Amino acid sequence: MELNWLLSPLGLYAFLALALAGCLALFLSMKREIALLRRSFLESRDAAAASAAALAAELAALRQEMERSEAVWPAGQELNLTQRAQALRMQRRGESPATIAAALRVPRNEIDLLLKIQNLGPAERLQRPSLHNSDAPI
Repeated sequence: MELNWLLSPLGLYAFLALALAGCLALFLSMKREIALLRRSFLESRDAAAASAAALAAELAALRQEMERSEAVWPAGQELNLTQRAQALRMQRRGESPATIAAALRVPRNEIDLLLKIQNLGPAERLQRPSLHNSDAPI
């Protein structure tokens, strides 16, 4: 008896059923991997956002602290003549205004102003006529 016509379609259908089951298993495992990767990505994104927010808050706090320290300078810390001479000496040695201000414990803007005035002084004296000139009429 010839059962080829009967076995042939059954073998074909069994092979198709196994192939479909395999594809379904691969599809479900891929969906699970995608879900795991998505969850991992969202967690890392949230951690990065939290870290960025913490850094922004810390930066804002540092800016406020810096503004407070620059705005409030203790009274009696103004530049006296000895400190002025020392600042000019340090500037002639080639030290930066920030280094001079830190060494003398004086605000940097005061040192910048002192150095600007010192640099303007000799140039203005050369441009302006002297009041004690012997050629000037009395």
